[in-house]
Amino acid sequence: MRNFEIGPKEAGANHKADKQANERAALEAAINYALQCARETDILGTGDALEAARQNLSRAVLS
Repeated sequence: MRNFEIGPKEAGANHKADKQANERAALEAAINYALQCARETDILGTGDALEAARQNLSRAVLS
């Protein structure tokens, strides 16, 4: 019989954590893409407005 380093419960928890990390990374990438598009089209202006938009989007989406 094989001895595994982690049991089924731990493996499930690790899978769930990996999935959540992947989802968070995808959301962060979407936020960065939205801000890049806004910067290229000059919708939000520059500097402080873009940073405020990033903070607001991050707070709304990732919280």
